[in-house]
Amino acid sequence: MLDPTSQIALRQEIARQIDEDRALLDQLRQEVRPLLSQTRRISPRLATSISLVAADGGNNQLRFDPFLVQLVRVVDSSNNEYCLEVISPTMSVSALSARQFADPERPTALGRLMRYLGVKELSELSHMIRADGSGRPRSPSWVQVYRELVEWAILFAIVREKDFATDTLIVFDGFLRSKVFAEDLFLRYREGIQEGIDRQFRTNKRRIYLVGVASTARSFPDIGWQWHSKE
Repeated sequence: MLDPTSQIALRQEIARQIDEDRALLDQLRQEVRPLLSQTRRISPRLATSISLVAADGGNNQLRFDPFLVQLVRVVDSSNNEYCLEVISPTMSVSALSARQFADPERPTALGRLMRYLGVKELSELSHMIRADGSGRPRSPSWVQVYRELVEWAILFAIVREKDFATDTLIVFDGFLRSKVFAEDLFLRYREGIQEGIDRQFRTNKRRIYLVGVASTARSFPDIGWQWHSKE
């Protein structure tokens, strides 16, 4: 559930994203404007009608959202919010890449991960995020890829930047592997995670255990790779 502070931030994020994508709505209005002269009034008349209905509650809604606003939010089990961001499938990939470094002194968690991996554009970070000639994404499925990248980035920031008061087990929702990273970037990501775990033990004498857990169709958990201190 969103707290009042998050709701205010969410409204601001939605307003910003709509403002960035305003040209999309203007284009849709321009395309439908010629239809105005082709409409005609249907006058009331007497008639016999028969109606057959076969639909459930989940399939009888009409929604008009030209911006297709998507929410990216990452929280932990203590309801600590690490990311609250609004994006749309049609937004500029370059603009979204630049957003990660909007604050040069404090990039986003994804921006800090990109900096560690030595990339500046999302298209360099993932081969699944590609832009067309106008800078727009080629496929709307990139939103899921971006959401996954943000989740990986939050995990990366927690392990490397947070000081833990006790030995800690971090449970990741899903296997500790990914196909969304380009080339060998995920291998370098793993190296960065291991560096953070080892640093925690050297400096704070805290052991950090990272495990990925995913549920199968039989509802039994499958344990993925486990990372822990080598010390």
